[in-house]
Amino acid sequence: MLPKDEQRRLREIEQQLSTDDPKLARRLGETGPIERVRAGLSLTTVLGALAAVLAVACLFLGEGAGMFTATVLAVVLFALRRWSMMPHGDEEQA
Repeated sequence: MLPKDEQRRLREIEQQLSTDDPKLARRLGETGPIERVRAGLSLTTVLGALAAVLAVACLFLGEGAGMFTATVLAVVLFALRRWSMMPHGDEEQA
């Protein structure tokens, strides 16, 4: 989350762009299905999905230890995908 002064500045820039070039502002505001998917992807999400696929492959190959390890890795990655390096109290100060 951005600090409040940066959020305010971005809103001002957006309003200025809408005033100066409404056609461009409309095009930039449009998001297609590919852009929405790409925006939701992060490194931990991609790694978690790959670990889940690896777990299923190990299951079919009869590799119990590999399946268990990949499953644990996938669960940890999906659980941590919203985790932040910044402590909760420091978010407003950043």
